Amino acid sequence: MTQAAIFDDLTALSDSTRSRMLLILERHELTVSELCAVLQLPQSTVSRHLKTLADASWVTSRRDGTSRYYTLALDDRDAHTRRLWSLLREWTSGTRIPGVSGRCSGNRSRRPPAPTRTRGG
Repeated sequence: MTQAAIFDDLTALSDSTRSRMLLILERHELTVSELCAVLQLPQSTVSRHLKTLADASWVTSRRDGTSRYYTLALDDRDAHTRRLWSLLREWTSGTRIPGVSGRCSGNRSRRPPAPTRTRGG
């Protein structure tokens, strides 16, 4: 794997929306409209991110009638890329993506509890 290829992969994975998409597509083969529903994003946003991922060889698609189904494409990737994906999956395993079973979204910090008020004083 060349240095340029590593940076291309890191660029593709650096966006949280694209990372969430890949986590979903690792488990499910989905259409753009299904991804829109799960991610609660407009079609134009989902399509733009899918193009970026497809250009970087992170997703593949197949046509079935008028629909195009997308899935994560790791089988044709080298060991370094698969390791990078494994690291991303480990790092993001702490929180959930709405509409998807399993723990798999990005790191989100919780807001600290509000201070309690005491009477008097």
